[in-house]
Amino acid sequence: MEPSCSSSVAELAKYSEDNVETDESKVVEHQEYAEALSMSGESRKRKRWTRRSCCTRQVLSTGAIFIALLLIIGAIYMHLRQKHHLGRLHINLKDREQVEVLEEDFPMVTVAGVDAQTPPITKFQPPPTSSPEPSAKCLACMATTATDNIPAICRNRGRPEEPCGIYRISHVYWQDALRIIDPDDSLAQDYGRCVVDVQCAERIVRSYVQRYGGEDCNGDGRIECRDHVRLHMSGPGGCHRQEPLGSLSERRLENCLKYRGIT
Repeated sequence: MEPSCSSSVAELAKYSEDNVETDESKVVEHQEYAEALSMSGESRKRKRWTRRSCCTRQVLSTGAIFIALLLIIGAIYMHLRQKHHLGRLHINLKDREQVEVLEEDFPMVTVAGVDAQTPPITKFQPPPTSSPEPSAKCLACMATTATDNIPAICRNRGRPEEPCGIYRISHVYWQDALRIIDPDDSLAQDYGRCVVDVQCAERIVRSYVQRYGGEDCNGDGRIECRDHVRLHMSGPGGCHRQEPLGSLSERRLENCLKYRGIT
């Protein structure tokens, strides 16, 4: 009985060793299979990412090409629509000979020749105009409409805030009127000093109306004080478009005209 027991024990031990080896081999096979699955999953992710990046590049490239084509077409269209009225940049070939001939025909003019032919100017004469000059009453209503006769502060472009008087004369307004002001009027040549001086400011306003007046600003068929006030407030562009005044300015104007007896 003892030999048979020992042989059974030996066989059992051998069987256990075989099972252990079999289990270890299965574990190794499972690990290899899991690693294979993991590698295949990563390769699939890489392929998907590569496909997406390729599609994104293709879309971006197509969009860039489309935008470039639109820009080229727009440039060609603008070139074809360009008008030939920009002076020396657009001289036709058939006109170049005429331009050269004109340049050759111009005589040489010297300073002495100009002095000999030009009569001396003894007094400044403003250019003639068909616009009636605003009266003293109308000037008063212009100041009332602009500032209610309270000296104002203007914010001129490119300049700090500065006083601009009861007429609210901007720097651009002053420059426009200055073109027909007597150059010997030293006070009028100084913006800061002139606009706060009532008499000098009146000369600026009269010159501005003289230069740009002559147009019916409210469409009533007459050129009168109301047109001068609208020209002063809105400029020649607003006068031409017959732009209405604001409610406050309109109320000030009508009250002043009624008080001054201006119809």
